[in-house]
Amino acid sequence: MPDAFPETLGAWHRTGPPRDLAAAQPPDALPPARIEQIRAASYEGPGKLEARVYALASAGVALDLVQRWEPRSDTVFFNSGRFLIVVNWQKAEKKELQAFMREIEKRFAKE
Repeated sequence: MPDAFPETLGAWHRTGPPRDLAAAQPPDALPPARIEQIRAASYEGPGKLEARVYALASAGVALDLVQRWEPRSDTVFFNSGRFLIVVNWQKAEKKELQAFMREIEKRFAKE
């Protein structure tokens, strides 16, 4: 699992350490059998957000899940290799949210 959650990411500051979630009970509607690991972190700044990284069996599984993802309000997602990244926000400023997403995408571009 890559170190995706630094203490600060743009104008956002992590609230507490990153935490591992049970792959058998994912917070998003994903099939648990395809998930190897889930790591999450919460951030505050110009709003509040939670980011989750799902480590999946392969890049093909990640792509399949992204293609089947049902959009939800206040949620954005992308895949990078075998990872699926999901970000949920509350009252976030659009410009700062976009900056957060650019920074987290850069962290996965190296994978």
